[in-house]
Amino acid sequence: MGRPTLNSVAEAAAVSRQTVSNVINSPEVVSPETRERVLAAIERLGYRPNTAARQMRTTRSQIIGLCIPPSGNGVSGVVLDQFLHSLTATAERYDHRIMLFTAADDEAETRAYADLIASVGIDGFVLTNTHHDDLRTRWLLERELPFVTFGRPWGAEDTHPWADVDGAAGTRLATDHLVRQGHRRIAFVGWPEGSGSGDDRRAGWAAGLA
Repeated sequence: MGRPTLNSVAEAAAVSRQTVSNVINSPEVVSPETRERVLAAIERLGYRPNTAARQMRTTRSQIIGLCIPPSGNGVSGVVLDQFLHSLTATAERYDHRIMLFTAADDEAETRAYADLIASVGIDGFVLTNTHHDDLRTRWLLERELPFVTFGRPWGAEDTHPWADVDGAAGTRLATDHLVRQGHRRIAFVGWPEGSGSGDDRRAGWAAGLA
């Protein structure tokens, strides 16, 4: 038996080829009963859509780019490792793939964006290690390219989607705990002033003391 096709799935489910295509690409337009019958046929035959053909038709690659920083250690390394695993697993559930690449600095990373868009037709990017005056986010915004950052866009929180921990809230909770234990001389040790994460956590410490 050869590789299953859209036509063989349609025959097995007793529907038209277009109905099978709708189940795969626009399931909301197909009745639940028909959708279940087509999905059962897809599973039984082991049908997999031709991604190359779909890319030509939709001009979308379903590939998301992520520049990985040098290997980290301690908490930062563990967090990024878990994030990368979760991101990849979630992308696969939506029939997308993550393409990893490296770059020496922000400028090199934007050059890599341009190369990947031209060569692979990449659909969007996920950025890590955000910082003040981030060249990468400006480059992507100017070209109206889709992206999201795993890290706060310091000073530009309203410009694009992002996800981050609330460092100020966490440090304040830790400070509150020490205050409740009766301590009054509580020091903060962190990054030098001017670093986004350090300033955020220092603000939480100051609020807890106040």
